[in-house]
Amino acid sequence: MSKHISTQAIDGAIEWVARAEAKLDQAIAAKGESCTIGFPDTAYFLPIIYSLTAEKMQTLADLRCILKRAKALVPARPAGSVWLPYLGNTLDAGVASLFACEVIEACKYLIGPNPAEGIWLGAANDIIMRERGIEFVDGTAPGFAAITGAAPTTEIAVAIARELQEKNLYVFMAGSTNGKQFAEQLHEAGVQLGWETRLVPFGRDVSALVYALGFANRAALSFGAVKPGDFAANLQYNKNRVFAFVLAFGEVDKEKYAAAAGAINYGFPVIADTDIPQILPTGICTYEHVVSNVSHAVMVEKALEVRGCKVKITKVPVPVPYGPAFEGERIRKADTQAEFGGNKTTAFEFVTSRELEEVVDGKIDVIGPDIDQIPEGECMPLAIWVEVAGRKMQSDFEPILERQIHHMLNGAEGLWHMGQRDIIWTRVSKAGFAKGLRLKHYGEIIHAKFLSDYPAIVDKVQVTMITDRDEVEKRIVIARKVYNERNRRMESMTDEAVDTFYSCLLCQSFAPNHVCIITPERLGLCGAYNWLDGKAAYEIDNTGPNQPVIKGECVDPVRGIWKNINDYVFINSHKTIETFSAYSIMDHPMTSCGCFEVICGYVPECNGVMVVNREFTGDTPSGMIFSTLAGSVGGGQQTPGFMGCGKVFLTSRKFLKADGGFKRLVWMPKELKELLKEDLVKRFEEQGVPGLLDQIADETVATDAKQIRMHMEKVGHPALGMDDMSVSTQVAAKQEEVKPEPVKVEVKAEAHAEVRDKKTEITPELIEEITNKLTEKVRKDFKARVTEEIVKDIINTLSEKFLGLKAAVQSIPERPRPLPVKPSIKPAVSQGPRALDRIAGITAFNVKKDTGTIPVNTVTLGATREQGGTRGKVCQIGGATAMPFHLWEGVMPNKPLVAMEVFDVVGPKYPAVLREIYGDLLNHPADMAKACVEKYGAELISVRLEGTHPEKGDRTPDQAVELVKSVLAAVDVPLIITGHSSFDRCNEVMKAVAAACKGENLLLNWVESDNYRTIAGAALAYGHSVVAMSPIDVNIGKQLNILLSNMDVKPGQIVMDAMTGAMGYGIEYTYSVMERIRLTGLGGDAMLAFPIIVSPGQECAKIKELKSSEKEFPAWGELKKRAALWELTTATSLLYAGADVFIMYHPDAVQGLKNTIEQLMDGKGKA
Repeated sequence: MSKHISTQAIDGAIEWVARAEAKLDQAIAAKGESCTIGFPDTAYFLPIIYSLTAEKMQTLADLRCILKRAKALVPARPAGSVWLPYLGNTLDAGVASLFACEVIEACKYLIGPNPAEGIWLGAANDIIMRERGIEFVDGTAPGFAAITGAAPTTEIAVAIARELQEKNLYVFMAGSTNGKQFAEQLHEAGVQLGWETRLVPFGRDVSALVYALGFANRAALSFGAVKPGDFAANLQYNKNRVFAFVLAFGEVDKEKYAAAAGAINYGFPVIADTDIPQILPTGICTYEHVVSNVSHAVMVEKALEVRGCKVKITKVPVPVPYGPAFEGERIRKADTQAEFGGNKTTAFEFVTSRELEEVVDGKIDVIGPDIDQIPEGECMPLAIWVEVAGRKMQSDFEPILERQIHHMLNGAEGLWHMGQRDIIWTRVSKAGFAKGLRLKHYGEIIHAKFLSDYPAIVDKVQVTMITDRDEVEKRIVIARKVYNERNRRMESMTDEAVDTFYSCLLCQSFAPNHVCIITPERLGLCGAYNWLDGKAAYEIDNTGPNQPVIKGECVDPVRGIWKNINDYVFINSHKTIETFSAYSIMDHPMTSCGCFEVICGYVPECNGVMVVNREFTGDTPSGMIFSTLAGSVGGGQQTPGFMGCGKVFLTSRKFLKADGGFKRLVWMPKELKELLKEDLVKRFEEQGVPGLLDQIADETVATDAKQIRMHMEKVGHPALGMDDMSVSTQVAAKQEEVKPEPVKVEVKAEAHAEVRDKKTEITPELIEEITNKLTEKVRKDFKARVTEEIVKDIINTLSEKFLGLKAAVQSIPERPRPLPVKPSIKPAVSQGPRALDRIAGITAFNVKKDTGTIPVNTVTLGATREQGGTRGKVCQIGGATAMPFHLWEGVMPNKPLVAMEVFDVVGPKYPAVLREIYGDLLNHPADMAKACVEKYGAELISVRLEGTHPEKGDRTPDQAVELVKSVLAAVDVPLIITGHSSFDRCNEVMKAVAAACKGENLLLNWVESDNYRTIAGAALAYGHSVVAMSPIDVNIGKQLNILLSNMDVKPGQIVMDAMTGAMGYGIEYTYSVMERIRLTGLGGDAMLAFPIIVSPGQECAKIKELKSSEKEFPAWGELKKRAALWELTTATSLLYAGADVFIMYHPDAVQGLKNTIEQLMDGKGKA
C-alpha cells in the first residue's frame, strides 16, 4: 500500500469534512436545523450514509451528527519513519470523504448552486434507479465507469466514451481538471448526454461522484436485499454484482485521492492516465486497486480487465437460430453442404491458453478454403484452433473448455457436431449454408459461448479455423502431443489413493439416464475428461455437470463397486441404474452415452473381448461396424457384454479387472494396437503375458469370430485356457454378494395397526398363495365397484360384436338419466378407501417408504394489503416431501392449484367449443376473470398478453399495464402474467407490468435460458416471482435455475415449467421429464426442487380433437364432451407427474380436476 496515497487520501478527507461543515453551517443559517433534507424523489434518504450506517438523514440537524462520525473516522497521517499497513486507514478516510461529499450535495439542493442545472443531472430519482438498475441485474449493462477529470483532448474523450457505449457500460461523470470536465468535452463535440445514451453528467465538482456511488448503494438495497448498515454485505454485493471502476484523467489532487479511496470501499478500482503511485496487490478489489500511467488507447480494455468486468454477448452472432432446441438436430448426407472429419478427413479441435497480451479478443481467422469455395457435399480437413486468455485461466482448464465445443456448436440450426479431440465429425446443412452459415460462425459461436458461459476464467478468445490440408496436418502433431501429456498426468494415481471420484452428466441431453463416473484409473468415455479434468471442471463451476462423489464403503474391490457411487448413479440415472461395476464388462458395466472413443464387446466364440475404435470403419468380430454397434450400445443403456470407454482406459490396470484383465483381449484394429503399443506392452508384462500383443488378432488376420478362434489356437492365446467369461463374473459376484437385511417400514393407520414382525421365508408356494389371494381380492373389489352402466356397456358391446344382438341385454334396467347440472365450485366428493388405509392394509410384506431427502421449495403467490399488494388471499404451492399424493410416504402441505386464463387478444385459432361457452366475455378480460373465479372456482388467474406480440396485435406496454390492473381490480386472487416468444417486446412489457404492479407478487410467466435476465431483474426489483421454462429437458431446466439463483433470485420465487403437450401429443415424454425433475429434486438436487406449472388448456386448444366436429369424425363422439374430457385427461396425467399449478380453459375440466385433487388429497393440504 502506497504511503503517498494514504497520506493524500487522509489530507483529502480532512479537507472534505471541513468543507462539509462550512456548507452545513451556511444551510442551517439559511434554513434552520429542522429543515428537511434529502435527494429529490428517493426513499433512500442520503443513500451512501443510509446504506453504510442505517441512519436516516432527514433534517439538517441529522447532518451535524453524521459529520461528527465522519470526523471520527479520519485517521492520523502516517508517521514519517514508521511503516504501517496503510490500507485500513485509507479506506476509513475514503468513507469519511463520501459522507462529507454527500452532505455537501444535499446542502446544495437547499442553498445552491443547484446540482441539476444545464447539462448536469444531479441525483437519480427512484424511478430512474429501478428502471436502470434492472439493467445491471439482467446484464444488459455490464457495469459503469465513473469518470473524473478531463481527457487531454476532446477527440480522446469522444473515443473513450464511444468505446464504453459500445460495451453497453454506463458512464457517470463528475469532477474536473483545470476547470474542464469530461462531460463538457462530450457536449462541446455534439455528443448527446443523458440516461438514454448512458452518458450521465452528474456534476462539475468531485463531490458529485457520490451520485454514482449512491446509485450502487441503492442497487444493493433494492436488488440484493442488503440491509442498511451492513457494510460488509454492501461491499460484497457491489464487488461481485456491480462491475464499476473509476477512470481518473489528468492531475489527481488530494480531494480526488480521498474520493477514490471511497470508491475502493465498494471494490471499484481506479485506472489513471497519469503517473501516480500504484496499489497492485489484491484485497478489497478483485484484482489491483490503483493502476496508473495507462495509455488512452487501451484504457477501457485495461479497466475491464482489472475490474474483472465481462461484457456479455447476449445473442450468438450467427445467421441461423441458436438455442438448446437444436442440439438434437441430425443432418443427413443428402442434406449436407459440407462436412469435415468423420474418418474421411483429418479433423480435430484444440484449446490452448495464452497470456492476455497474446490474444486478440474476438479475432476469427480462416486459413484455407471456406464452405462457399468448395463443391457441394465435399469433405474437407479441419482444425478448430482456439486460444484463450484470462486472469484465472489455468492449463488444467483447457480440456474442460475443449469438451464444451461439442454442445456449443450443436446449438446452431444447420450445424451438426460429433466427437472430441481428434475424432470429430461435423456437418453444415444446405439450409444453413443458404442462410449464410460459414466457417467463421464456428468461431463466433465458440467466442460468444466461452465468454458468456465461463466468465470466471475466460477474458479473451480468438479462434482460427483451418481447412488447408498441410496446415491441419502440421498442427495436429502439436495437438496430439498435448493430448498425450494430459493423459500422462494421471499415470501415478490410483483409484484406491483418493476418497472422491467425479461424475459427468454432460451427455444427458441426448442420453438422459447416462452417468459417467470418472476415477483416476478410468477416464470418461469420451476420452477427453480424466479425474483431474473433472476436479478442475468442478472448480470452474460447482453447480455444473461434474460433481464430486465420495466413494464411501467399498462393496467389491474386484468389480469396482462402492456404496455411495451406486447411490449417486441411482439418483442421477433417474432411478434406472441401481448398481454399476467400474472394472467389469459382463456384470453391470457403466452406461454408455455415444461419445465414447472405443467400444468393447464380448465375443463368446473366443471367450474374450474385441475392441474397436471410432476411426475404424471396417467389419468387426461382432458382425457390426462401429456406427451400428454405437447405436446398440449408446443412449445411456447398461448393456452387459458391451461398454464404451476412452482409449486410455485400455491401458489402465483396472481394465477388465473383474473379468480376467488383459488376457481377455482377442481382437483390435491394427491402427489402435500401434497407437497404444508402448503402454499395452507394459501392462501385458505386468500380467505375465509379454507376447500378448502379437497374439491379439486384427483386421489383417481376421474379422470373423471363428477365424479369430483358429488364430488364437494357433498362437496359444491365454483366453482359451481361462474360465468361461459368460459365467465366471456372475459366479464371483454371487460368492461375494452380501444380502442386506430387509428394511422395515412401519405404516400406521387406525384401521390397520398390526404389521407382521415375523420374517417369512419366500418360497414358490408362498408366492403362488399370495398371487391367488391377491387375484381373488382384485376380482371381488372390481366386481363390487364397477358401475351398472359400465357393465351394461360391456355386455351391449359384446352382444353386438359377437352375437349381432343390439337390444338383447335387458337384465340391467335402464335408469333415468339426471338432467344436466351446472358444475358447482365445490363438487361433492365420493369417499372411498384412502391410499394410506390401503397401504396400511398390506401385511404380506414390509412396505418400503421412499421419503424425499429435501422438500420441494414453497412458493407464495400474491400479496395482501398488509404485505404490500391488494389480494384478498395469497396462495402457496410446493413443500411436498414425497411424490404426488404418496401421503403414506410424506406430506403435501399445499394442494395443487387450478388457474384459468383470460386474454388481451383472442387468436383466430381459439376453439369454437370454448367460444360458445364464454361468448362475449372473451372480449372483456376483467369480466371473464371475475366469472372464472366466482362461477367456475379458479384459484388463480393467468392473463395472457399475446396481443403485445409485434405480429399478433402489437399492443403497447401501457395497454398491457392497463389490462392487468383492470383484472387486479376485478378479482382478489393472485395473478399469473403470461408473455410470448418475441423476447424484446416481452421483456419491455414484463418490465412495465412488474413496475406498475410493484408488491403484488405476480408470477411472471416465463423466462428461459436465452432470455431470463431482464424479467428476473424486474421480479427482483418489484417483488414478483418467475416461471423458469425449459424445452422438456431436465438438464436445461436445472441450468436455468442455477442461472436464476446466481442472480439472487430466491428459491421461493421460482416455479418450473418443463413444457407440456396434450394427451396424444407427446404427453408421455412430458410426463417422464416432469417425474424425473420431481424425483431428482426430492432426492437431494436443490436446483430441481421447485414447484411445477403446466398449461393443459393452451396445449389442448391447439389440437384438432378440440376443433373437429362429430360430422367430420363420428367415432370421436360429441365435441362438447370430448373437449372437456381431453383437457381433463391431459391435466390429470400431469397431476400424477407432479404439477402444482394448472392453467385450464374448459370450465368442466376445471371442476373435474378440482374434484380429483380433493379426492387424492384425502382432505389434506391448503390452497
